[in-house]
Amino acid sequence: MALTTARDILDDGVTAFETTTSVDDAIDSIRTSTADPEYTIYYAYVVDEDGALCGVASLRELLNADGETPVSSIATESVISVTDADPADHVAKVFARNKFMALPVVDDDSSELLGVIRPADVIEALDEESSKAVLAETFRDIEYDPAAESTYECFTCGTLIEAADNPGACPNCGGDVRHRRTTIE
Repeated sequence: MALTTARDILDDGVTAFETTTSVDDAIDSIRTSTADPEYTIYYAYVVDEDGALCGVASLRELLNADGETPVSSIATESVISVTDADPADHVAKVFARNKFMALPVVDDDSSELLGVIRPADVIEALDEESSKAVLAETFRDIEYDPAAESTYECFTCGTLIEAADNPGACPNCGGDVRHRRTTIE
């Protein structure tokens, strides 16, 4: 079973600005781009001309800065991020250690900003992954061969029928049949 990675759960609708963007322009862009009330912006990411992540500023920092200031001047350059190849459990540990509202996801090779992950996204992915692991463990010893024949029994006359699929009706009397391992309640 393949593990869920950051790439699988990231949201590519990330709020990012080039280093030369002014604070006023960034705030205007945020104001006009957040029509969806479900989408909350916590951070504005700063990228270079190649799209590589080079800084982060909180919304509070943007609102308190002078409007003409480039976003790169107020951004923190030391950004904690995860790569697109990081497994979801690693992403969860980064969230737990840092208490962020969102984490940027960068390309493992180029450091290009690909998107963000929110804690709820990781929880959902780990829950789904855990459920799959439990199911796999529960059913690991069960062998299933769709071509293998099973024994079916007629409700009416008791005839035993060997067949790969449920024959639907008894060939002797036309009565209903059930898989031999199915209990009658």
